Amino acid sequence: MPKAPSASAKAPRKTAAPQSNAIATQALKPPVHRTPIAGRVFDARPDRLDFRDLPYTPPLRSLSPCWPLQTDLARYLKSYVAAGLVLDQGSDGACTGFGLACVVNYLLWLQHLSLGDGHVFTAVSPRMLYELARRYDEWPGDDYEGSSCRGALKGWHKHGVCSETLWPFSQKGFVRPLPGWDSDAPSRPLGVYYRIDRTSVVDLQAAILNIGAIYVSAKVHDGWDTLMRSRATAVPKNHASLSVIPAAKDPGTLGGHAFALVGYNQRGFIVQNSWGTRWGNAGFAILPYEEWVLYGTDAWACALGVPQLLPAAQQKAGAVAMRTQIASAFRLGSGRSLTSLGRSARQPANPVDDPWPFDHPFLQPLYHPLTTPRAYELTLVTGNDGEIVPTDFTHDPLNRVGLVQETVHERPLAWLATQNPKTTLRLAIYAHGGLNAEDESIQRNRVLAPYFLANGIYPLFLTWKTGPGETLANMAADWFHSLFGDRDALATGVFEDLKDAKDRMVEALGNVLGTGIWSQMRNNARDSSKPGHGIDLLAEALRDLSNTLQQQGATLELHLIGHSAGSILLGHLLDRLGPAGGSVVKVRSCELFAAACSSRFALDHYLKAHANGVLPLDQLWLDVLRDEDEKADGLPTPGFAAYGKSLLYLVSRALEDVRKQPLLGMARALDEKFATNQDQWDAGSLADVQQWLANWPSKPDRLRVWPSPWVQHTRDGQQIQATHGSFDNNIEVMTFVLRRILAGKKLVGDLEWLDY
Repeated sequence: MPKAPSASAKAPRKTAAPQSNAIATQALKPPVHRTPIAGRVFDARPDRLDFRDLPYTPPLRSLSPCWPLQTDLARYLKSYVAAGLVLDQGSDGACTGFGLACVVNYLLWLQHLSLGDGHVFTAVSPRMLYELARRYDEWPGDDYEGSSCRGALKGWHKHGVCSETLWPFSQKGFVRPLPGWDSDAPSRPLGVYYRIDRTSVVDLQAAILNIGAIYVSAKVHDGWDTLMRSRATAVPKNHASLSVIPAAKDPGTLGGHAFALVGYNQRGFIVQNSWGTRWGNAGFAILPYEEWVLYGTDAWACALGVPQLLPAAQQKAGAVAMRTQIASAFRLGSGRSLTSLGRSARQPANPVDDPWPFDHPFLQPLYHPLTTPRAYELTLVTGNDGEIVPTDFTHDPLNRVGLVQETVHERPLAWLATQNPKTTLRLAIYAHGGLNAEDESIQRNRVLAPYFLANGIYPLFLTWKTGPGETLANMAADWFHSLFGDRDALATGVFEDLKDAKDRMVEALGNVLGTGIWSQMRNNARDSSKPGHGIDLLAEALRDLSNTLQQQGATLELHLIGHSAGSILLGHLLDRLGPAGGSVVKVRSCELFAAACSSRFALDHYLKAHANGVLPLDQLWLDVLRDEDEKADGLPTPGFAAYGKSLLYLVSRALEDVRKQPLLGMARALDEKFATNQDQWDAGSLADVQQWLANWPSKPDRLRVWPSPWVQHTRDGQQIQATHGSFDNNIEVMTFVLRRILAGKKLVGDLEWLDY
């Protein structure tokens, strides 16, 4: 990260447009960062192979012997450098952001030259591009400083880029953007971008001639170091005055670096680096073609897009109100970008640039789905080892405490201040079951959250970066293919009479190949309660919230809802809310849909929570399918059942520590008739079933067995099959949850659509 800029450097770099073929700069040159070359970090990651990349095809056009032309180089480069557009990343490995910022600034500068007198030029934020690169990078994790070119381009494509003034880069630490960054960023969208064949010098030359600058990465070596000077160097007047990067003396010192190529000549490509004006000739040098061929890793051609004005969501009849776009501070899902619009958005309130998961009319406007960014504000995402995934890229990714405090403490308090009365904060924590990965879970949150908020309940969602249930369902289809060959045979019904035998074979293979996935999920849930991990941070934030409310004369009314593997997360949360974590935070109620935890786990965590005064067992509701509906379910789907039972059956019979492990979400594990049945359950686990039944008061209505093979998921009566994943689609079930939390209080309207 670069050193903190001076006050003068924080002003936007602005220059007047050319007058009489001369560039008259109106900006002061920012101070030069003086960082020893030995302190630089080379950690740009090569892009992984992705067959979705669109290849760059050069236009049929003769190439100039050099580019830029000698006359343009002499005329414009001095004012370009004087405008402060040669950047310096300092000692931080932020080259993906700085390299792309060089390209964007260069393209905007060319546009600036064509606009004539009076146009003000403003440089873009390397910090924003770098943070986007880290969030969209294809390499796991985000604690390292480096990232890939593709990640930076994805981020620009999905969010635009704001000015450097609104989001400066500081070597002293992470700096959050200033207000207005999100409305400024969409004014500089990415248009098209293509991967260039890095092995073709001609293709790279053609792209530079056609566009002006391209975004590349390469392995750099000690030859680059030799061009570092003790003071700023003179601006080159022509191609001949550009220094050449010498060959490596010690090839073992290679490291990854991203930068811009802004020209070429007979000797090589012209590099615009991000090491300040002390490097090369005012930040420029020639990279010989043979060096590029040896060390180049990635090359991208990109072009500026056009900002969009869109219809306002709500407007009076006959009026045509328009709005500018707002950039999201959160990661956008696959296939979404700043400039992509939803064709299915026909309802007046449905935004075309962030369309709802469906396009239905609502009788109750308060039930309109949230925007994707608003849904993220209500969500904590957990990844490997149960750590919080830093979803908001305007936060320091290492400051997970701050992200959790804002999500769990600050926003609920701000919401309560808008409610009447303000004496009780009803907070519902909804732990998703891992049946869907992050993107799809967020879409569900967009739909579910308004039903809570409109009825005076503040929801917080816990979701998984990668859904283990979704992964296992797809793996079941792969196991079937390994055993029986072509999966199309499922459609013929040939396995119908051999269903149980086929399932036992899938279970046997799953026991060998799938237990690692399930064990990792359980371990991630367990590890989330470690100090500084997700559940631990959540519990501490809930304690702080409870204490703050008490100081304000209000109370926290905490409700837990868990689906499938979400029951395991909530079990560990109950531990952390008990005396072992500090002061006890009481839970008013808990409801589990198709709980994927074992009876033993329930005894160790839910019964323990009762003993610790955290959750009374008579305030625990369990929603389950009938056993015949569990067996009518299938993986990956009932209609394509490579495994002909539910996910819980697969977990119980193949993925748990013992075969036929009783799970709390299975009806027979809650039925006394099977509490001694060794054919149904592992003999060593029968005592767990019996102990749970002896302690949990299932009557009068704590056990809710869904009585039908179908569930209604729309207000007009449409139905889907009752499956392991259908509980949060079930209008009757979700209505019961809300009314129970509200102690019978009437809802503002019937639930309308759960067909996401």
